[in-house]
This record gives sequence, C-alpha cells and structure tokens, in this order.
Amino acid sequence: MRKLHSVRRGPRPRLATLGALVLGAAVVGACNEFLQAENPGAVEESDVNQPQYMSLLANGVISEFQAAFSNITWWNSMFSDELYNRQTFFEEILIDQRRVGPENGTNGTFIYPRIQRARFSADDAVSRMKIVLGDSAGVDIRVARSLAYGVMTYNYLAEMLCEIPFDAQAPQTPDDVFRKAIAKADSAVTVANAAKARAKARTPIVAADTLAADSVRNFALVGAARAALNLNDRARAVTYAQQVPAAFNFFATFSNNSTAENHRIWSNLTAASSATTDNTPFRDMAGDVRIPRSGVTGVTGLIPRSPSSYSSFDGTATGAPFVPGGTVRIASGLEARYIVAEAQIESNPAQALTLINERRAFGRLQQPVSGLTGTALLTELRDQRRRDFYLDNHRLGDLRRYLKYYQVNEFQRGPYPTSTTGETYGDQTCWPLTLAEINGNPNIPRP
Repeated sequence: MRKLHSVRRGPRPRLATLGALVLGAAVVGACNEFLQAENPGAVEESDVNQPQYMSLLANGVISEFQAAFSNITWWNSMFSDELYNRQTFFEEILIDQRRVGPENGTNGTFIYPRIQRARFSADDAVSRMKIVLGDSAGVDIRVARSLAYGVMTYNYLAEMLCEIPFDAQAPQTPDDVFRKAIAKADSAVTVANAAKARAKARTPIVAADTLAADSVRNFALVGAARAALNLNDRARAVTYAQQVPAAFNFFATFSNNSTAENHRIWSNLTAASSATTDNTPFRDMAGDVRIPRSGVTGVTGLIPRSPSSYSSFDGTATGAPFVPGGTVRIASGLEARYIVAEAQIESNPAQALTLINERRAFGRLQQPVSGLTGTALLTELRDQRRRDFYLDNHRLGDLRRYLKYYQVNEFQRGPYPTSTTGETYGDQTCWPLTLAEINGNPNIPRP
C-alpha cells in the first residue's frame, strides 16, 4: 500500500495549553503561535486542484481502496460464513450470527465508513482531474485507473449493503449501484483505450504505458461483468467478460511497513487467531490446496492458511502462512471465465464442465466429474467458485445472487454453534446502514 501525504480540509489546527487559556487573550495568541502544529507535507483542500497533485490524488484512490478492501474482506468473511468468529466481543459475535443493527460500532467504525471513503476518494479524484486536466483527462491513465477502482467500490457497496446512500442523498438500491458501476466501467475502458493509443503514438513507444492501459481496461471489464452478472444481465456480462484475457490478474498490494499497511486477514488470523474454519462449510475442504489449513492449535480450532488469491499461496496441501504484506487478487481472467460459464450454463454446459474439471485439478486430490447437467452442474460450478475465491471478498455477493436469481440459500441457518442459550443465525443477507449515516443523512426515511 502506498503511503501518501495528507490532504487537509479546513483551517490549520492551533494548540493551546490550559494555562494559556487562563492568562487571557493576548497570552493565548502568543502561545498559539508558539505551539502551532505545521505539517509541511500536508496540502490544503483549496490547493488540491493543481496539476502537480494529480498523481497524489490518483495514488490516494489506490491507498483508500486497499485499506477498505482489507477491512471489508475480513468482516464479510464472518458475515458470509467463510470464517467462524473466535472473539468474545458481542458486536463481532452478532456479525457472525448476521444480527447486525444500525448501532453496531464495528460496522460503524471499520466497515461502512471505510468502503464509503474509498468510493468517495475515487469519485472525487476523477472529478478533480477532469477539472485540472481538461481535454487531456480523456487520455490520462490516472483517470482511467481511478474510474476502474471506483467500479470495484460500487460493486462492493452493492454486494454488501441493503441500500446505499451517496453523499447524504437518498439511498439507492443495489441494482441502481450495479448499473452505475457498469456506466463507470464503460468510461474507464474508453479512457484506458485512449491512453493506450496515445502511448503507442509516441516515438519511441512506451511499453510500460501500453501495458498499464491494458491492465486498467481489463480491471474495468471484470468489474462491469461482475456488476452485470449480479443484475442477471447475462448477455451483457458475457460481452464484458469475454474481452478479458484468461491470464489477466489485478491485485491489491499490502506491506509489512506498518500496522496500517498490513492486510487485516493476516493480523486477525495469524497474529490474533480471531477466527477459524470451524463450523463453516470450508472446514471440510481439507483435501483442496486452495483452502489449506494449519490444523488444531490448542483450543483455537482450524485456522486456514493462505488460499489461492494470495501471493503467499504455495499450492501445497500443507499450505503457507499468511504474510502481513504481499498481494491479493481482486480481479482476474479466471473470474471472467466463471462469469461466462455461469451466464451460459444452460446454452453451453460443456464450457462450464471444462472449467469445473480444470479447477478441480488445480485444487489437487479432486477427481474429474462428468455427465453433470442442470442443477447438479450449477451446484458444482458454485462449489468450485467458492474455493477459488476464498477470502478475497466474493462470497457475500455470490450468496445474495444465488438467493435472488436461483432461489438457492447457502447462508448458514439454524442453531448458532457453541451457543449455550439457544442463539440461532439471523436472517440478514446484507449489511444495514449505520446509526451515524441514519442520523446524519436527512434524506433517509425515518419510521
């Protein structure tokens, strides 16, 4: 994750001691001047719209996205039953049980504001760059990249939340936001293509610029295909996904430089042992190298090791531990192939079966299957998909799509494991708005 200078909003802070307040206004002024805190690396908000800060803005989009991704991946893994909570703090138990209220402080601190901040950062950066860059914004890779990251934040919001307000406006439905994600992706593709054409027109051609444009274009295409599939617009999903090369991968990057730059999966699983695969459908997948586990460690339970979306994945049955840095795959040609296979499963079942057996072979110890059709084929495709995208923030959106369009409910139900008071899983399938959003947004209807 890239470290950025801060963009400061509002007046510079002035510090004063209690003694200075007692001595009177004149002394207060003197002390304020003496104690005034200046950050030479900070940029006043009014000064941001300058050409020299455009790369800073673009890098800020990446930084905010990765911080949000780290947090929502962790908490969505609880909500979607990829992991079982081992902490005793009641708010975390309620998340695992899918009984989250607006007053849930964990959601209000680590989840909802983080993804909304990432979304705003992408939207704001694009708006500012268009003002500053003028006509050249249409061929600038920084604009295309910021748009593409915005696509993914819109997808995450729509996959996670029951309703989505933007900037104190009235809430929108997830389908509304998926449609906005597609429109944003179309813009990203257009700008990325123009940026590539400009790079190729230079003498000599800058190969790195053309590769970057291709990467951003494919990132946006995967995002558009993901949104279209979640709208059940299968034809459109296929159109986008089929343009993505099979070998394409796009990553979120983390660092071991500081706690803020670590991936939360590492810190909570490896360092804190805050969750396990116990009491989840993934506990019984021990033979699959995509979901390796460490085995029993005291009373903690079965802790997964690095799955296949992580750079620390080593492809062995024993597996490798998570690391604080490294990369996590967030979009790929593999996902594009899954999207096409699901969208065309009735018209081209052989295509889905080929992908299934390829992924079974990748997971090791899984024999190929044959003769699957209809419901059995779709069930197997869903199973391979959840293994390939384990702990990389796909599961919740998938569960909601299966329930909405296939009437297949794969959310955990019934008694909550280890409960001694008769607790059960709740019936929530999406995150509610936080109390801060409800109280602070005048356009949210009140009972």
